[in-house]
Amino acid sequence: MKKDKHEELMELKHDAVPGYRPVFLVVFAASCAYMAYILSTPAF
Repeated sequence: MKKDKHEELMELKHDAVPGYRPVFLVVFAASCAYMAYILSTPAF
């Protein structure tokens, strides 16, 4: 089935919710610190 009419692509957008970026950075930093702690301790 051929479409003769040109259709534009629809784009789904949303507004950013304030507060997520600082929370993400804190959780990411904590997980990196925990990974560094795990890797620095001897395995046995």
